[in-house]
Amino acid sequence: MTTPPKYCLFNYDTQQWPFAQVLSRDVFKVPQLHRLHEFVKAKKQRSGKPPQLTPEDNLIMRSVMQKLPDESAFYRLYHKFVAQALTNLEELPLSFSKHPKMRVHFPDTPSVSSFHTDAAITHRVDQINLWLPFTDVEDTATLWVESDYGLADYQPIPVRYGQALCFDGGYLSHGTQANTTGVTRISLDFRFSIKNAATRLEGLRLLERAISRSQSDSQNNPFIPQTS
Repeated sequence: MTTPPKYCLFNYDTQQWPFAQVLSRDVFKVPQLHRLHEFVKAKKQRSGKPPQLTPEDNLIMRSVMQKLPDESAFYRLYHKFVAQALTNLEELPLSFSKHPKMRVHFPDTPSVSSFHTDAAITHRVDQINLWLPFTDVEDTATLWVESDYGLADYQPIPVRYGQALCFDGGYLSHGTQANTTGVTRISLDFRFSIKNAATRLEGLRLLERAISRSQSDSQNNPFIPQTS
């Protein structure tokens, strides 16, 4: 018997939603986000510091994103993207994080997230997750997720820039490994739910709706479907 998928991947148009371009131009001031670590190491060397990257470097660069003002071009793009994307996933009103979690994971630095389920932290049973990297990621640069609840058989999910990973992060354990890929990962993630929802059943309904939508040919959806 085939187990129903617990996640799906959606494509989106990076010309319409140029997250990486905005981050490169307005935030990090570098031409290529996946090589951000090279610029950080060079800056450390120029200031007389050891060039080795550390967990603190991840946090410093993450805070640069996290502290962006609400009126910034990046946040305006994010809110427009999420409002349109979520409208196309569910007919009922949805709520989502106004300020998503920003992540930076440099090569040769440890895991930036231990394995966990979000519901154990938030105590919200009705939410599901959307995860967007702004660099192509695979292997130890991407998110590792178990294939089914409680199995802890973690595997990396390759995700390209221009894709969004939708998954049951409240109950499906996930986390990261030490990044040994030579590529910087920059991403954001947030949780969303049916507005005023309070039950696990409503969360499962939303997940099933997202997976079903990813399997349909919906030309008016900003996402072009691709399933796990």
